[in-house]
Order: sequence, then structure tokens, then C-alpha cells
Amino acid sequence: MQPGVFPYPFLLVTMHCFFCSFFAGVLLLVKPSLFPALTDPDKAVDITLMYCLREILPIAGCFAISLVTSNMAYKYCTVAFLQMMKESNIVTIYLMSVVAGIEDFSFVQIMILVAMVCATWTCVQGELHFSLSGLLLQASSSLAEAAKTIFQCLALAHGSGKKLDPLSAVLIIMPLCGLLLAMVILFHYHAYELTFVAMPSYGQIFELRTDLALNIANAFVLNVLIAMFLKILSPVAYILTGNVKDIAIVVMSALLLHDAQQQDWWAYWLAYSIAAFAGFGL
Repeated sequence: MQPGVFPYPFLLVTMHCFFCSFFAGVLLLVKPSLFPALTDPDKAVDITLMYCLREILPIAGCFAISLVTSNMAYKYCTVAFLQMMKESNIVTIYLMSVVAGIEDFSFVQIMILVAMVCATWTCVQGELHFSLSGLLLQASSSLAEAAKTIFQCLALAHGSGKKLDPLSAVLIIMPLCGLLLAMVILFHYHAYELTFVAMPSYGQIFELRTDLALNIANAFVLNVLIAMFLKILSPVAYILTGNVKDIAIVVMSALLLHDAQQQDWWAYWLAYSIAAFAGFGL
């Protein structure tokens, strides 16, 4: 997302969606048994128009918003700052999980959530390169990601009736997500020019073809793993497990991208992580 590299988040996310759909489609042809919700008569889910509108469209819509705004935020803020901002996702997801009946309400956990919010915003105040635009984009992404996680968890593991398996979920959700983004691109070209839908030249895409291919492959694996986690774990457990990933991302951004960070961040983030695992232990 850095200027001079590939600062085109909208196109990048659209490529993720369509190529993930393609990879999942190839897997379906090669090994149909990996998609029991689509191929096993005993486990098959009836994929009707109403099912897609009721179950899949909310996931795809929230996912598209989350991916675009999250990638756009990298144009304004450091990786470490955004990862620490994402730690507040646990608050939103816990509250949504309680409303959806996935988690039980606990006063002790609410108190711990307050401590987490304070720790998160202390990290925000310590940012050396603060950007309000980046903050608002990441906040929008966090809300959309929380809603998408709840909807996807309900579609994969909770409620009555047959449920989608992880790969079937990717195969059904990603094309619809890509279609929504493609509609915005068509609107950008044929109706009204949108500043956030900037497009690169074909030469830029060809020049970065290797990096883009690796990025797309990583996105496919990540989406499958997320679906697998939500099939087995609760949304809160999934977010907490992501703390390990976040630590790795912050460390790598410091070592490889040389992000400037205040030493106090590490103390606050460590306290946050300890509080999170203590209050919502798996």
C-alpha cells in the first residue's frame, strides 16, 4: 500500500476475491470431497436465492467493506499502529456475540473489556505518525469485520439446520464479495468517479506480478483457515488466537519495515494480551 509500490487497495481486494473463488473452484473439480456441504447428499446445504440473500450476502458485504477499508488504512498508518488498533475488535465481537446468543454475558468479562479499551487507546495516543483518516478507516474495518465474523460463525457452526464447511464457505462467499466490488468499479468507470477506487496501469500490475501472486495465494490460505477456525471455535476465541499473529506482525514490521514505535507500546500491549487471555481464556 506504500506510495510508489501498489497503493490500490480496492483492486487488490477484488483480485483476492476472484482468484480465491477460482482456486476454490479448481479444488472442487479436483477433489469434491473437500466440499461436503456442496457434494455430500447427507450434508448438502440447499443453496437457494433466499439462502444467499439471507445468509451469504451480509457476510460478503461486511467482508468487502472490511477488506477495502483495512487495506486503505495502510496508506495512512504504520503496520504496528493498525495491529494494535485491531485489538479493540475483541470488544465489538464479544458484545455482538452476546446479542447473537453465541457467548454468555459476564460482568467480569465486561470489566476486563473496559481495561482492554483503555490499553488500546493508550497505544493509539502513543502513535508517532498519527492519522485521523487511518484511524477512521480502521475503525470502520473493525466494525465490518466484527459483523462479518458473527454472521460467518452463525452460518458455519451455530443455529439449526445443515451448515457450510470451510471450503464451501469460501467458494460461495468470495464470488459474491468480488461481484459487489466489481459493481463499485463499474460504477466508478461508467457513472461517477470515486477517489478511493484508483486503478493502476497494466504495466504496474505486470511489474509486480510475483508479489501480487504471493499476496493472492496468501489471502486464499488465510480465508480457508479463518473459516476452519470459526467452524470449530467461537468468534471471541478466534480473535484471541489472533493475538499470536498480531505479535508476529508487529515484530516483523519493526524489523523489516523499520516502523518507528514507542517503547511504552510494548508494555501496554503485553498488559492488554495478558488481560485478554485471563478474562476470556480458551
